[in-house]
Amino acid sequence: MTTTPVPFSPPSRPTLAPKLAVAMFGLLLLAYAVNAMDRMVFPVLLVEVRAEYGFSLEAAGLQSTVFAIGMGLAGLPAGFLQRTLGRKRTIVAGTLLFSLATALTTVSIGFADMLVWRVLSGVGEALQLAMIIAVASSAFPARRGVAIGSVNMAFAAGSIIGPALGSGFLESYGTWRAPMLAFGAIGVALALAILALVSPGLTEIDPAESATRNVGGAPRLLSHNPMVLAAITALFGLADFAYIGMYASYLRGQLGFTPGGAGFVIGLSGLAAFASPVGGYLADRFSPRIVLPALNVGVAVCACALFLGPGSTAWQGTFSFLFGLFASSGLYVATAGYLVKSASGEIVSRAAGLFVTCIYVAAGVAGLLFSSLISLGGWVTAGLIQIGGVSLLGALLALALRPHLFSKTVTSEDL
Repeated sequence: MTTTPVPFSPPSRPTLAPKLAVAMFGLLLLAYAVNAMDRMVFPVLLVEVRAEYGFSLEAAGLQSTVFAIGMGLAGLPAGFLQRTLGRKRTIVAGTLLFSLATALTTVSIGFADMLVWRVLSGVGEALQLAMIIAVASSAFPARRGVAIGSVNMAFAAGSIIGPALGSGFLESYGTWRAPMLAFGAIGVALALAILALVSPGLTEIDPAESATRNVGGAPRLLSHNPMVLAAITALFGLADFAYIGMYASYLRGQLGFTPGGAGFVIGLSGLAAFASPVGGYLADRFSPRIVLPALNVGVAVCACALFLGPGSTAWQGTFSFLFGLFASSGLYVATAGYLVKSASGEIVSRAAGLFVTCIYVAAGVAGLLFSSLISLGGWVTAGLIQIGGVSLLGALLALALRPHLFSKTVTSEDL
């Protein structure tokens, strides 16, 4: 005798006051910011990790980025898991998994078990991120792009706070384990806070019960618009994570920047991520056939400027900042926003999971592909092809989208 999973059926829920809904969503964003803190502090701790375990540079680099494999593998299944658990419980489960895996990294015996914990942290992050994007889309239907942009802004805040706070723990306690345990404990506490304080009235909204709702959109992920957007997202992942993973090496190895100088230039790109709600606003207001080509062309122009232009701090810093505007604040938010907008309300969680899978599967191979292109033609050729050329391909693909088939925001008076 076989049984089939029973879809999650939330109880009846009272309508939340807008300020209360925003406060609860802020708690979800805080949990995601803590996620970002660990994600950005672990590379800072690699010197101590390598010294203790004797990892090669390549092995340490893999430990730093292997989370992307976990995210890529778990993104799409997260959208199906919420059918059984619901979004709130999926967020709690993802936050707990990420936090516990972060803490358990500190008891690793060697390379293999540490790799497992880092992959599992990525799985937890995928569950958390996909469902927070889905909540942003469903709970704030009239401003879903801006809400999704705030998710990326929370990550930007965590990525700035994390290394500074983590370094403080490292200096105070003299061990790389201190910040990992601290962030793990904070994450567990926030998971419990979400369980106790976040109402299903925010996370489990039924589109049919809302006065403002999204109607239309593709009933299946294997439809024209979601599949085109999945391809655009994957291409963006290849371009963006080539920059994230390799641009610092280009600055130091080819242009002669000091570690501090390279960190300053790259930090300007991260600073630009605070403009993420602007990218969400563009996705809310304008056609994807205008926004996505424009942002992709902007990334391609920045790639040309970074790899063909002068090696001065002013030039590289300016276009690194602009790259962050077009990529982190623009394309990351817009592709996520348009992907959930291309789907019907019934499958919006799966659309959010598809976004996570596409961008992070691409992230997992971006560094390897870029390194291969460097071996074949040098840094400039690699930058122009993988960042510039791939972005132009994404711009062309966006022209194949069918905006009239996207979901639209309506009120009960319009129905």
